[in-house]
Amino acid sequence: MALKPTNLYIQMAQLPATFKGSPQEFAAELVRRMQILSPNGTNFIFIGDVEPTSNVGPWLRGGTQWWVWNDDIKRYVPLDISQSETRWYWIGASTPPSTPPYLWLRTTGNPTDQNPSPGSAVGWYEFDGVNWVPFNSIVSFGPTASRPSTPTDFQQFYDTDLGVLIWWERAAWRTVSGVPGDVKFVIFETLSDALRFNPGWAVFGETNQSFRGRLISQATQDSGATPETVLSVGPNITPRGALETFGEDHGVTVNDASTLRYPAQIAMWTLVKT
Repeated sequence: MALKPTNLYIQMAQLPATFKGSPQEFAAELVRRMQILSPNGTNFIFIGDVEPTSNVGPWLRGGTQWWVWNDDIKRYVPLDISQSETRWYWIGASTPPSTPPYLWLRTTGNPTDQNPSPGSAVGWYEFDGVNWVPFNSIVSFGPTASRPSTPTDFQQFYDTDLGVLIWWERAAWRTVSGVPGDVKFVIFETLSDALRFNPGWAVFGETNQSFRGRLISQATQDSGATPETVLSVGPNITPRGALETFGEDHGVTVNDASTLRYPAQIAMWTLVKT
């Protein structure tokens, strides 16, 4: 067995000059007068940030990493404790081969020794006793004043004051529902309330007052696109481009013979998702 150098020291007291005895008695007297000392106590664990150049026992690096000496390469290597470590969840693209654990972080790839990256996360799954089924987390919620002060992109929050699910997107809180360009009608007595209850929406015509107060008609042709897409329309209907305004000098044509009446109108706020 190869012996390893240590930082231990042997200290021995002197034998009396009058000692007489056999070789065995001489050896016993030497042992009785010896003691093993260490400048660092009897701790056989090396603690530090700099890798030792020889085997001085287990090395605790940085206070959190265990390393052991490898005789083949004459260097310290990370301690492999995978066989004694508790597996908390599976990770990878392939369906877990067994349970427990009952949680699975599904990803786009399977990590290997050559390529440890699992790819992008797809979602969390749990084992219900028969199948792996996806599940969703409950988002944070609370009044408007409790919204995260430093949100990250696409962080969600359910605003209980407004009764709407919002997320942080393009440096502002916006409703999760709707895409830029969506238009909707809302009923609020004031515009400020309409905008407060619909984060990320603006009044239709915010930057063009000629849009305000108008009825919205379906566009039937592109505006400025090449090649232009034109939808077929019925007789007596003029094709209109998106955001084209018209009707300034046209009145409503009434058929005097008709018994149908135009219904009364009600004004609503028209909002557009920004």
